[in-house]
Amino acid sequence: MNEYYNNHYITTDPEGRITSGWSTGPLPGRDTSSAVLLTDQGGYQFRLHPGGEENPPLYTQDGIPLYRWDGAQVVRRSEEEVQADRAAIPPPPPSEQERLRADVDFLAAMQGVAL
Repeated sequence: MNEYYNNHYITTDPEGRITSGWSTGPLPGRDTSSAVLLTDQGGYQFRLHPGGEENPPLYTQDGIPLYRWDGAQVVRRSEEEVQADRAAIPPPPPSEQERLRADVDFLAAMQGVAL
């Protein structure tokens, strides 16, 4: 029996956090020039580990990477690492409605009007 394997790749950010993962099964033409090869004997669907979950989530619901590459293997990030990333997210800028409300409040204060 002649078995066919797919390559499984990941990409990381400068801190080693895994930002993407894929298999050459469904994505045969994807650029791998800056990717890390996890295995050249993988199945059609991507897995972080042999026998692991197919196409596992790589991010929390709010976009924080769940895994990192330590130079030799995929490692699940600790809750402390995830929380540190979460704490480093800057607050969103005020919405259009919030800016308008601040302008109205400022103008009312300048005129001595209580709202």
